[in-house]
Amino acid sequence: MIVGRMLSWRIVLRYTGVPVAVHVVLALAIALGYEVMGAKWLSVPALPVTVLAAALGVLLAFRNNSAYERWWEARTIWGGIVNSSRTLARQVITFLPAPRSHRSDGTLETPSSASRLVQMAVQPEGPALSPAWSQVGDGAVRDQFGKARDLRKPGTPRANLATFEHPPSDWSHPRGVITGVFEGITEDARELIYAQIGFVNALRCHLRRQDPFPEITPYFRPSMLEALRDEQNVPSAILLWMSTRMRRVYSDIEHPEKVYLRVAMDETLTDLTNHLGACERIKNTPLPRQYDILPHAMVRAYLAMLPLGVVADLGVLTPLVTAIIAFLFIAMDAVGRDVEDPFEDGVSDTPMTALCRTIEINLRQMLGETELPPPLQPRDGVLY
Repeated sequence: MIVGRMLSWRIVLRYTGVPVAVHVVLALAIALGYEVMGAKWLSVPALPVTVLAAALGVLLAFRNNSAYERWWEARTIWGGIVNSSRTLARQVITFLPAPRSHRSDGTLETPSSASRLVQMAVQPEGPALSPAWSQVGDGAVRDQFGKARDLRKPGTPRANLATFEHPPSDWSHPRGVITGVFEGITEDARELIYAQIGFVNALRCHLRRQDPFPEITPYFRPSMLEALRDEQNVPSAILLWMSTRMRRVYSDIEHPEKVYLRVAMDETLTDLTNHLGACERIKNTPLPRQYDILPHAMVRAYLAMLPLGVVADLGVLTPLVTAIIAFLFIAMDAVGRDVEDPFEDGVSDTPMTALCRTIEINLRQMLGETELPPPLQPRDGVLY
């Protein structure tokens, strides 16, 4: 996604350079033939060219509006994925029951600490909170140049988060009961939240036709990764695993609240499934090819006729005028063709990589982690 205030000339020339040059050369040849060689038959009435320009402008506007609607819908869907990811992490942290297991010395094993924010929320009493302004960024809010706030600048205030320690990877412990007091981050909660980070990265690669496993390896156990390699739709498989894991967590709990909690969390997974399907719909259903081929062909036909309609009035200035008009129409045609496919990893692509990093920062901070990756920054005015 282009976020800079100034458009790079390299991007402009990549889309318009060669076609514009071709039509300028054609206009130059017509102007020389008309002025130097006296080929007056190269001039045609200007009225048909003028009428065609108006009709072509309407056609391009219609096609570009349709393409922009697809691009904006894609960005809206990914905004929903960001929100659903935060919702799921919040539900997992606060709704899952704490495990009850004992260490080898017989003492009760307690869940690891959550972020300081969550800990303070469940404290029944304590001193009043003092304002501590934090500039921890998540990559979602950017300045006018598309640059996210830097977490790594020396002297930048940061949130005082609790230290996060990983508990042993023993899966055999029984669950406890649902209580009204938050008890900390459980192993199940951590695995589910990391699975959600893996899901959004797998979805990004799925839409861009890329191999997802180099991106999702840090978020899953090796056995889980091997099982995912057998799946055709990796993001959908991850959601199935998350739902099954939640069922496992609540299967040993006998409490009326578990039905409501499971339903609430399943609704969030359903939202993520709907977002996945909506992205696949946009990816797999392009605009009707008539909307793409007809405007493209008409633009080239009009630009070929343009020098014939203006050479009698402009003479040697015909190539200059043709260059300006050709740049306008070819750029409009190229923009429409580019934004109609928002999942192609191009300059007009939905910034899924940056949004995945935003989700990772948010969710890992909810877990109480302090070593967070920095937000992605634009490269040459483009945010990927």
